[in-house]
Amino acid sequence: MVTQEFQAVVLAAGRGTRLPEVLGKTPKCLLPVGPYPLLWYPLNLLQTHNFQEVIIIVLESERSEIQLALEKTSLKMKLDFVSIPTDSDFGTADSLRYIHDKIQSDFLVLSCDIVSNVSLFPLINKFRQHDASFTALLFKSGFESDVTLPGPKTKHKPERDLIGIHPETRRLLFLASASDFEEVMSVNAHLLRKNGKMTIYSRMTDSHIYVMKKWVLEFLKQNENFSTLKGEFLPYLIKKQMAKASGHSTTNPVSDTQSELGLGTKQGDNIFDFIPQSNLEQQIFKTTLFNDNRTKPLYNGDILRCYALEAPKEAIGVRVNTTLSFFAINQKLSSIWPILCGGLELPLVSPNAVVNSTQTKEIAVADNAKLSEKTSLNFSVFGPNCFINPKNIVNKSLIMAHAIVEEGCNIDNCIIGPKAVVKKGTKLKNCLVGANFIVDEGSQLEAKHLTHADGYMEIDIQ
Repeated sequence: MVTQEFQAVVLAAGRGTRLPEVLGKTPKCLLPVGPYPLLWYPLNLLQTHNFQEVIIIVLESERSEIQLALEKTSLKMKLDFVSIPTDSDFGTADSLRYIHDKIQSDFLVLSCDIVSNVSLFPLINKFRQHDASFTALLFKSGFESDVTLPGPKTKHKPERDLIGIHPETRRLLFLASASDFEEVMSVNAHLLRKNGKMTIYSRMTDSHIYVMKKWVLEFLKQNENFSTLKGEFLPYLIKKQMAKASGHSTTNPVSDTQSELGLGTKQGDNIFDFIPQSNLEQQIFKTTLFNDNRTKPLYNGDILRCYALEAPKEAIGVRVNTTLSFFAINQKLSSIWPILCGGLELPLVSPNAVVNSTQTKEIAVADNAKLSEKTSLNFSVFGPNCFINPKNIVNKSLIMAHAIVEEGCNIDNCIIGPKAVVKKGTKLKNCLVGANFIVDEGSQLEAKHLTHADGYMEIDIQ
């Protein structure tokens, strides 16, 4: 049996806590992005990179619905679904720990909310080149900066990371959320003394696309105090690069046989005991003429090494984890579709949709949507099983699954949530209609959130 070099894992058990207005009972990973569910995009990205099999972690209660949705797409990969208990409070690190026995090699981890056309090969090659423990891909931020979110006008504060990278070697030296600091950010002097310089980025987005060594999961399995990857484990891993690997490579070397099996010494909870390093590797490390920084020992003597790579500026990279980013990717989808598909001729209008309208421009239509005649439909996305009656105008809007728009409505820059009903003669502008909400006949509303909670509710998007 030949072991593949990399496995791939997609995390799809998130509950979408930052998208409550548009979810309803829809699993986050099945939110419509154009004609496909959100989860299709990271899977298609992996398929274009020749991955034949992917492990997908889902909630037990959503498994059958997700499987059925993906069976209707053009994916040709083997999808290995792993269910975690629906009533569990699993974080992303807990989810990886749960599939520990399935991981037999180094692996890629992707979040289900990635929409991107980026090439993963430079990231993988960076990982290979430096025998890294961990590499992360970064996107430029600001994709949704020119999009107006439906609802009351609020000052949106995007979630930002502070990412410290050595400008020459691209070592990832620091990772934290900007919200962890008030006005002043302090940096450990040892970090600067050891590395000389560091560039701090505050407008780069962590893509949640990572490449990891198998031993990293071995360590995570033995240390159950880490629940989340981004918030807890990765900052720990990155910080540990600066620590001295006392006793690892000289007093407790790993045999060549152990290294081939991917085994470290695993003594206690010392992370360096998990890093396999054969006698041959140690000799190469000591005698190689290669140097990544010219003036110091190779890799500063670090055997735990983390790197970050920025995606090219022209690459599309969006994390669809807020209502704003969800609306933005749908509103811009038709303009970026040829680039996003990477040359594949995939239709924006599902062959299973019924489109009787003759006045359409740059629309995306999902399975079993029905768009009636005598309608003007422009720059909009229509989710699965939605129904647009005749004599309607829909512009720059998102009509979600099973939503109904009755006759004589004018909808502009709106989100109509799953199973919502817009009664006839209604005029909506910059409105967000929540799941299952019924908009009264003849309503004329602007910049409103309409939910079942209390009629109108203003929601602060963080």
